[in-house]
Amino acid sequence: MVAGLVSLLLAGCTTDPEPTRLDGTDQIVEPAVSTAPPPGPEFDLARRSLAGPLLTRDGRYQARLVGDWVVVSTADGTEFDRFGIGTESVRINMDFSPDGRYLAVGLSDSMVLYDFTTKDPTALPLPEEVKRPDGEPRPSTGQLRFSGDSGHLVVELFDERNNSRYWLHDLRSRRQIVSPLPPNIEVPSDPGVILYVTGLAVVNGGKRVVIAGQGGFLVWAPDDRAFQWRPCACGSTLTSAVDRQARHVAFLTLDDDVVLWDPGPPREVGHWKVPALAPGAKPAVNPTELKFTEDGGWLLAGPEYGHVWSIPDGRLAGSWQEPGS
Repeated sequence: MVAGLVSLLLAGCTTDPEPTRLDGTDQIVEPAVSTAPPPGPEFDLARRSLAGPLLTRDGRYQARLVGDWVVVSTADGTEFDRFGIGTESVRINMDFSPDGRYLAVGLSDSMVLYDFTTKDPTALPLPEEVKRPDGEPRPSTGQLRFSGDSGHLVVELFDERNNSRYWLHDLRSRRQIVSPLPPNIEVPSDPGVILYVTGLAVVNGGKRVVIAGQGGFLVWAPDDRAFQWRPCACGSTLTSAVDRQARHVAFLTLDDDVVLWDPGPPREVGHWKVPALAPGAKPAVNPTELKFTEDGGWLLAGPEYGHVWSIPDGRLAGSWQEPGS
């Protein structure tokens, strides 16, 4: 096992894992039956982001919401910069570009693009075509994600009355595209539902966007403005995630199953069970969130009681417990 990942047997283990340090030396409980390789630093970064602030891929910077400020700090906690968002919010969506140049922050009426080279936050108002007359509910930014090459950014335009539209930015040419409304979404567990989006990915030079939601995923081709809906056929889902490369979409079901899909051509490629909690575990909370590592090679479920699987074979590499859980 690599440094920082200490092997402890799940079966018959009498010593609780040490508290998670969240500093890249986190402890993991490894099942004796696993033949998967150790997750390594990509796992550490994903796990730390799952449990706390958003981190850059190299781990040098982190971003968190503090009151009505977005605070950017270095790995040791030293403040690098901050900018105001105008109002306190319980939660906002953020993403670092993989090249480390930008931080995108979604607000209710705009999207802020923070440039690390200039320390300049630029607010981009929502596109005119999605605005409504005064007094009517307006869309707001929801999920957002940079492409793996940092050349594109896709933003969900969340609408409480309809399915979301999507706002695609070419960061080099500054071209912007707004999608049409997606077609009606048919989720067997909730017919006629508005799709609740939990993850985005933009690939192929901005020509393909994969949108993960409850019960399935959408694929949007911006050039021809077409959407394709694919249900996961996995029953009621709690959450879902898509890796940045759009190679896999994962679903966590209410029955504690993880179902893995390849979005193109769409097909199910994996189905495995979340390990049961140990008797008497407190709090008795199974995972509620999914997150892929940046390289797409590992899938994490957490945050309190967590597990990590190798992709795409679904081998359980280990489990952990956060401090205070």
